[in-house]
Amino acid sequence: MTRLEATLSRLARLPETERDELIGWIDDMLDGFEADDGPGLTEAQRADLATRLAAPDDFATDEEVAAFFARHAKQA
Repeated sequence: MTRLEATLSRLARLPETERDELIGWIDDMLDGFEADDGPGLTEAQRADLATRLAAPDDFATDEEVAAFFARHAKQA
């Protein structure tokens, strides 16, 4: 069995909603390959990425994450 056949077999065993979602993603990627002769971002996606990179989100520090988990850890 080829890798493609194995993957298609796994895909076929998924519930219909999950399978349809994955098929949609694959179709979108294939459309991109065919339209651009390869993978890549659209101009709108590149602009969005540039905007996000210019002003990244304010993520929690390592200390804040550790404090959160310390407060919410299950007591054994």
